[in-house]
Amino acid sequence: MSVFQTRLPHLHRIYMKIAPPRLRRLAYFVIYILLGILSSANIFRPPASMVNILGGMILVYLFIGFIIFGTIVGAITVLPGIWVFERVALVSISFGVGMYALVLLFLGASPLVIALPLIIILFMFIRWLDIKDYLLAPREG
Repeated sequence: MSVFQTRLPHLHRIYMKIAPPRLRRLAYFVIYILLGILSSANIFRPPASMVNILGGMILVYLFIGFIIFGTIVGAITVLPGIWVFERVALVSISFGVGMYALVLLFLGASPLVIALPLIIILFMFIRWLDIKDYLLAPREG
């Protein structure tokens, strides 16, 4: 029996409820949560240049809403392995981040700044390729 199992049995029981591979799913969960927190900061104080180029707050709220919706759904569905809903989250995040990248492009941002949203979209595409063929994660046993 491991030290983790004997010292923290409740935490170990929760950890074992995560569909395998557990550490990878925990990493995805943290990525979804961090992306949601970082994008929600723009709701309260969006950059003025972004509001000016879009012509108002509604489009800023729209792409941030896509990202936040996707991160919430992704964080909820990644741990149990409900891939059919995680795909919805991946599409929503990719669409919101894509809109954000277009705004950055029209603002004349440097290529390095535009590369970060494209890396996020690439990460979402790689995750999509991992889960595209099944509705649920396969269970052990």
